[in-house]
Amino acid sequence: MITTKEIKSRFERTYGGAFQGIDIITDKVTGVQYIVATKGSEGGGMYPLIDKDGKPLLADVDNQTPFD
Repeated sequence: MITTKEIKSRFERTYGGAFQGIDIITDKVTGVQYIVATKGSEGGGMYPLIDKDGKPLLADVDNQTPFD
């Protein structure tokens, strides 16, 4: 089972700033980016960001070491 420490070191969250309730989560191992939408305690969703061809958007994950 993955630990909280491993989760925190593998995933990076970028907060939406002016777009409250919209954040981006980046998997530092695969580079796949996800958009997370939340609305108070009513719920929300997490979806992969995709390009025009339907492929996942990837962040530059070179030289990043997960599970420090």
